Amino acid sequence: MTDRGAAERARRRQVRRSAPPVPAWRRFLLPGVLAVVTIGFLVVYFSPLVGVRTVRVEGNGTLPPDAVIQAAEVAEGTPMLRVDPQQIRENLHALPKVADAQAVLDWPSTVLIKVTERAPAAYFRATDGVRLLDVDGVPFQTVSAPPAGVPELRAPKASAEDPMTRAGLSVLVALPLPVRAEVTAVLARSPSDIRLELTGGRSVDWGTIEDTPRKALILPSLLTRPGKVYDVTTPALPTVA
Repeated sequence: MTDRGAAERARRRQVRRSAPPVPAWRRFLLPGVLAVVTIGFLVVYFSPLVGVRTVRVEGNGTLPPDAVIQAAEVAEGTPMLRVDPQQIRENLHALPKVADAQAVLDWPSTVLIKVTERAPAAYFRATDGVRLLDVDGVPFQTVSAPPAGVPELRAPKASAEDPMTRAGLSVLVALPLPVRAEVTAVLARSPSDIRLELTGGRSVDWGTIEDTPRKALILPSLLTRPGKVYDVTTPALPTVA
């Protein structure tokens, strides 16, 4: 057994001696590739050579693009890999008119900012002027005069956290568009006491916000009848007076 084991070990040594040597370049290949990749990453991450050259704004209506770009705080030349889309989104929410925003990296050198502006659903008269409210009750702009076609919200106060504001606006946005266009004011004395004023001196007693979808469904046909006061407080028994 000893002779056979010694012979086998000798054979293996002979095979190893006869194997071709590993070329020197192969020993340096992997470290070289890693070095190139590392240098390339550092260049892209830190160097303005692969930086922001253009910031493009889409979706804005009344907001000037320059105001959006300034609020986004994306400096020209900032390396693209260091641009944080989430941070841009948070920065843009500081603009009252911005309901939502999204930033997209458009390689190699463009940042695309998509904004969704708040639209006025109603206005509220305050001591400092006319405040525009979006559908969520968020005041986002103060103007000197009410915009045409936007109804007034009459409530003790106007804010997204106010129950009467939310109740009045929930009724308004539930209306079919043709009916909503006839609304001149929403009176929200409480969440259970909503009243609509319409063009032509007409009004709608809405009552509570319960059954709002059903009330919004029956109101258009009810408005085709002659009258001044349309009562849908009990949608099963609407009346016209």
